[in-house]
Parts: sequence; C-alpha cells; structure tokens
Amino acid sequence: MLSWGIRMTIAVIVPLFYGLYTHRSADAMWIIVAAESICWVELKGSFAQRVRILLGGAFLALVFGFAGCISSGHLWLSLLLMLVVVFIASLFKNLGERGSGLSLAVYVMFITANAYPVADFNETIERCGYILIGGAWTFVVGTVASLFMSEQTPYKRSIAFIWKSTASLADVIDKGWDGRTQKAGIREVYLKEKEVNAAIESSLQLYDKRAYHNNHDSENAHLMAQLRRTVYLTSATLMTLAEELDNIKQNLLTGEQKQSIHAILKSIAVICERMTIYTVTSKPEEEILLRSRIIRLHNMIALLRESDIPVSEQRSVKYVLHFTGRIVRFVEEGIGYINSVGGDRKVYRSYSLMKTLLILHHRHWINSIRRLANVNTHSFRYALRTALVATLALFIYQWFHIDHGYWLPFTVMIVTQPYFGATLKKALDRVLGTVSGVVAGGLLLALPADWHSKEVLLIVSPVLMVYFLRKQYSVATFFISVFLVALFAAENSLETEVILTRALCTVGGAALAVVGEFALLPTWDKDWLPRHLADAIHANYQYFLFTCYPNHFSSIHQWTHYRRIAESANSNAFDSFNRYLQEPTSKDKEFSLYYQMISHCIRITRELNNYHIEMDVQKKNVGKDEFVRQKKKIFEFLEQFNEIERRVKKMNWDRGHSGQELLENVTVSYIPLNETQSLYLDKLGVELNAFVRDMQKWEER
Repeated sequence: MLSWGIRMTIAVIVPLFYGLYTHRSADAMWIIVAAESICWVELKGSFAQRVRILLGGAFLALVFGFAGCISSGHLWLSLLLMLVVVFIASLFKNLGERGSGLSLAVYVMFITANAYPVADFNETIERCGYILIGGAWTFVVGTVASLFMSEQTPYKRSIAFIWKSTASLADVIDKGWDGRTQKAGIREVYLKEKEVNAAIESSLQLYDKRAYHNNHDSENAHLMAQLRRTVYLTSATLMTLAEELDNIKQNLLTGEQKQSIHAILKSIAVICERMTIYTVTSKPEEEILLRSRIIRLHNMIALLRESDIPVSEQRSVKYVLHFTGRIVRFVEEGIGYINSVGGDRKVYRSYSLMKTLLILHHRHWINSIRRLANVNTHSFRYALRTALVATLALFIYQWFHIDHGYWLPFTVMIVTQPYFGATLKKALDRVLGTVSGVVAGGLLLALPADWHSKEVLLIVSPVLMVYFLRKQYSVATFFISVFLVALFAAENSLETEVILTRALCTVGGAALAVVGEFALLPTWDKDWLPRHLADAIHANYQYFLFTCYPNHFSSIHQWTHYRRIAESANSNAFDSFNRYLQEPTSKDKEFSLYYQMISHCIRITRELNNYHIEMDVQKKNVGKDEFVRQKKKIFEFLEQFNEIERRVKKMNWDRGHSGQELLENVTVSYIPLNETQSLYLDKLGVELNAFVRDMQKWEER
C-alpha cells in the first residue's frame, strides 16, 4: 500500500511542479488527471502483468479522453457516449481486482475531458497529447518501481497474504481458551475463513497455475505453487482443528489444560505470522525464529498429551493434537519450499529481449477481452443501471449548467454497487468523507503560507488515501477530498463556491445512486438467494462425486479444484443471505431455514475437505463387515444428495441453471477408508440427514 501511495504521489506531484514552474498549469492538469486516473489501478502480479496493466491504462485513458473531447459542448452526443462509456466501464469489473481501477480510469478521463469543451480539432489533438504524456509518465514511474523488485516477490506476497489471513483465523479460533475473552461465534469464524479463501482466490487470479500442473514457467514458479498449496492445506486443517475444539467441554478441563490449548493456538497464529514475513524475505534470522516457535509448539503438544485428560474428552483432544501435528508438518514443508527457491534475480536482470517482447503477446489481450465480454444477468443489470443513472446525472449538471457539476456523475459511478446494501453503505461513507474532507482541507489551507500546508497536503494525502482505501472507505474519501482541495489551491482556482459544489454534488450523486438502485432494474436477494443456494448444493454435489465416485467422474483436476468451487459457491450464498437480511422489501423473512441450509453446505464442504486431508494417512486393513458398511454408507449418501437435488428442482430454485445430471444406481468407487476418514463420512451423513429434513420443512411451510 505504501509503495502504491508513493507511486501516485510522484506521478502527480512532478507534472504539478512542472506546470507551476513553467506557468502552464492548465496543460499540466491534463497530465495530472491522466496520471492519477491510471495510478488508481493497483500494480499486482508479475512484472509482465504490471506492464500490461500500465499500457492498457494509458491506452484507455487516451481513447476515452478523446471521446470526452469530441463530445464536449454537445449535450445529446455527450449523453449517448456517456451511456456507452459507463456501461463498458462497469463491465471492466469482470476483470477482477484490477478491473475496478481500469474502470475508474475510463470514466474519469471521459467525464473530465467532456466537462471542458475544446475550440476545434487541433485543440483536441493537443489535449490528447497531454493525456498521452500523462500515460507515458505513469508507465515510466510504474515500470521503474517494478524493475528493482525480485522476480518472485509478487508471487511471494500473494502467498504471504494467505499466511497472514490464516494467522487471523487462528487468533479468532483461540478466543475463549485464554480465560479472558469470549468464545468466537460460528459466524465470526466463518468470516475469517472467507478472508483466507479470498486471499487464495486473489493469488489464483494472478498466478493460475496449480501445484499439480506441469507447465510452469520456471522451477521457482512450481515451488511457489507448491508453497501456496501448503498454506491452502494449513488453513483447511486449522478449520478441522477448530471443529474438534468445539466438541470439547471446557468445564471438564483443568485451567492448565485450557492454557495449553490456548498456547497451541497462539503458537499456530504466531508461526503463520512469521511465515508471512519469511515467505517474502527468506532471511535466515526469520527461519531461526520460526524454528524456535515450532519447538515451542512441540513442547505444548507434549505437555497436553501427557496431562490427565477426562475420558469423555480424550478422543477430541487426540484429534486436536493430531491436526496440530499436521499443521507443523505443513509449515515445515513450506519452509523447505521457500529455501528451495533459488536464483531469484531482480527483474531488470532476468528479462531478456525475447522475454520482454512476449509481455505484449496477443493472447493476453484476447483473454482479457473474453473475460470482459463474459456478461451474465448480474453484471448486465448492474452495468445498465449504472449507465442510466450516471447519464441522468450528466444531463442534470449540463442542462442546469452547474459549475464543476461533473462531480455529480463521478459520485454516481463510484457509489453505485451491484447490490442495494453495498450502495447504501458506500453512499454514506462517501458523503461523510467528502463533507468532512472539504471542510478540513479548507481549514488547513487557511493556515499561514509559510507553514507550507498546501505542499504537505499534496504529498501526504495520496499516500494516506491509498492506505485507507481497503481499510475504511470513508477515511480514504476524506483524504481524497483534502487532496483535491489542495490541488485546486495549487492552481489558484480554489473558491468557497467550488468546495460547496463539491459537497452538494457528492450528496446529490449519492442520493441518485441509492434511488437508482430501487427504481432501475433492482437486484433483490429475495429472488436470488434460492439460486445461490442451489448453486452451492450443485457444487457440493460435484465435490462429493469426485470424492467418492472418481471412476464415474472424469476430470483432469485435483480435489482442491472442487474444494475451491464449493467454497466459492458457499460464500456467494452466505453473502446473498446477509444482503437479504438488509433488504427493505420484505418484512417476513424466512431467514432461519435459509441459514440452516447454507450452514449445511458449509459443513458438507468441510467434511469433504477433512476426508481429503486424511487421504495420505496409512490405511489399515478393515474387516469384511466394516468394508461392506463403508460401501453401504457412501451409497446412502449418494441417495440423500440425489434427494436434495430433486427437491431443489421441484422448488424451482435452480431456474436458469443448465441442469444437474444425477448419478444413480452405480457401483461405489471404493477405496478402504482409514479411521479418521470414516469418522468424517459419518459426520457428512449427519449433515445430509439434517439437510433433507430442512428441505422437507421448507416444502411444508
């Protein structure tokens, strides 16, 4: 975040000082606008990905800046192009995390260029030349900032974020074991688990080659994929450990035993934190600290194992120790992968001419265009709604000739989100941050000139607004407003009316966005929640088939692929449920049964995860009766899954779905199960039985 803020500061401040020094501030402002709009795209991923993002941002700024110039001064042409531009800009969010930044670059350049009419075509070309300079300058700043990083550093950072979120998960699981804090609820633990999954998804978006793929770009990349798989399994094992801890009755343990469990969980959290640092730095002193923490964790395991555990809790404590040992093994594997990464050179030394030319290979641009064109119902409704409301905002400010009124469509574009609850929250944050920011900025600029408050704000504000962008949007908006006030003051165009217009347009744009969410193609989770739940059921069904019927389920993927799909579908259903609770459209909400069914999906995924984590444990020979029992049990689970699927179709929850083919009357693709796997399949059966009963309740309600 800090490097992002510094990059934005350099990209903006240098052309600003150039304009002030040469007395060409008006021309320099177009360089600044182009530079700042492109800088809103966070540079993540490899050097090649960063170069493509910078070039793509510069190209989009030039194209849409030109579109804004040719439509400026023409109301109806402006409205037509605004509709098209905002629709396209909204679809850029299909490109993932960096798509939002590119979207911002598109509409900022169009609206700003459209707000200041040009006299003739020559002036249009001249303005586009300054926009091109701004794009080129940002490309230089971003490229130079990336040239001196190590080649594997971005990959390592994406994995470090997974370790960090896993450490936060361990801290939440630890609540209640120290004797001082209250035990974390199921929802709080799941939200932390979602953060881990989001970090994994972010890494996979940047580096989509899995550990089992054979076509990695280099041996180092393959080792990084193995390291990512290791932390992936660590987080899954930690969740399994948490479930076993839930089975322990704390009141039956002594204070010393509870403190031992607290020490184990705290050590796991600290180890994951240290792995966050060691993954990026690979410093020997960090490895020493890690090894010392692992030794401490072994001591805590031995202490708890040797204590006099009550008979009723011995089984659960045994599994807690078992999974803690697994986590230690995964961490040690991760340390080995990090130590095996060799020859991690600086970027400027690792890119040959041919490798550099391949950065711009046409396949990368084609893939991006395909993702952009992947329009579903949700993205289409969101893009069209945003385009209509933003166009209305543009019409209002141009029809009534509101000075600096382009902040009205700006606010609409930024505030409008795919769902009502998110739009309302962002509107409140935007209004709060903007109003307080312009007031604070005005007061700070009233200080004596020899305090150089204007210069300080121009340098500090970009860093702070980027830092708070992901942490607290209202605070980030506060510093954005302070920066804009200082920028207007730098070109001597700051007036009280400008500050007031900025505040009023923000309030008006936020109000338009919220009203548009109600009036234009609204997306209510009252209708979509059953579909998300059906998708989660389908994903878990596929995961189960891959687990227990691999011979009847042709796939080139490994189990982690189906785990990720199931967890993503569960997460979508959970998010939809939370939005459903916030919607004002229905007073009598069937939240209890919905919550139960989503919980069943989450637990089914976890039990299947646990089954696979235990796959490498040596299997003992089982007797004939146990062999038959296990086969019969798996077949019963298939029948229960099929019953759930049939009820989903009967209730028409999966309308619009391509259809789920049910596997029936087939032989179990059986592999003898070890004791722990058999236990988790028993738990899976409990969840499926409860799921079927809840589906029956839904039909009878």
